[in-house]
Amino acid sequence: MKAIRLLETGVVELTELPVPSVGPGELLLEMRACGLCGSDLGKIFGGTPLKPPVPLGHELVGVVKAVGEGMQRFALGDRLAIAHHVPCGRCRYCRHGNDSMCPQFKATNIDPGGFAEYVRIPALHVAQTAFALPERLPDDVGIFMEPLACALRAVKRSDVQAGDQIVVVGAGGMGLLVAQAVVVFGARPICVDIREERLELARTLGIETTLNVAGADPRRALRSVTEEDGIDGAILTAVSASMVEAALGALRAGGKINLFADAGEAGRMTIDLGIFYRQELSLTATYSSTPVELKEAIRLLASGQIRTAPLISHRFDLSRFAEGARLQREGQATKIVFYTNGTVAA
Repeated sequence: MKAIRLLETGVVELTELPVPSVGPGELLLEMRACGLCGSDLGKIFGGTPLKPPVPLGHELVGVVKAVGEGMQRFALGDRLAIAHHVPCGRCRYCRHGNDSMCPQFKATNIDPGGFAEYVRIPALHVAQTAFALPERLPDDVGIFMEPLACALRAVKRSDVQAGDQIVVVGAGGMGLLVAQAVVVFGARPICVDIREERLELARTLGIETTLNVAGADPRRALRSVTEEDGIDGAILTAVSASMVEAALGALRAGGKINLFADAGEAGRMTIDLGIFYRQELSLTATYSSTPVELKEAIRLLASGQIRTAPLISHRFDLSRFAEGARLQREGQATKIVFYTNGTVAA
């Protein structure tokens, strides 16, 4: 079968691998569609040495082609959306709501990753992170189950409530899922970006308030579109020191900042911790999702409350993977969906 492999930093190859065999309680899926995530780009271009084989692709929709002994939940021909990590639900991290830090969560994955013609789904995933797709839900909507679940968890961890005003920094694919999730919770998002075409996309999705901070003082610009007493929270899908400072300057007492991306150089910025004490502010982060949000994401996608079609800018078969990764890394693509050769959607 054909599969994408990371050879070294910045170098990927479409190669031939054996079709995985399935054991008890496992599934073999034929890949129908798989979305490219920022975390995939981090593995490819991040520069941090990774021990091969490196799984790439986890926003997966596929059809069951083989079932392992004892399989009862799914049958041949079922069309499923799959997520790649499974928390144990018992360790101290899971008990404290930090499922993404669970050792089992970090150790589990699908084999060899979603960018392959066939993918083995281990029994743990079958039990907790595999979901049948309603017939009316297209493949290229189903692939958003996992990223939308991450967005939902970010909104939950930010304690977003009806009527809140929430700044969402970054109007890329993930930021626009977060903004729509904010709306689902009854709050009002403010989408912030430096690229007008992305903010136009936000408006297309029904986000009423957008802010272009290119060449502007972010703090002053943010104040110009917020309520007099400030914002209730900020979720940063792109992190910079200037936007962290702007969000801090706009927060109401008791407000929360959620880092939903690696801080990079901003991680070494200077922050006055006194303001956190005096105003009871909170700084938190969100890394991934849990099975609870995965199930919620399927429901929201099926209901049409979350729109995803406008987010997909490119559809490629696996032979164009390197090209797609470059486009998304350079910001020329919002979301790229990959298909097996000859099955690219119209």
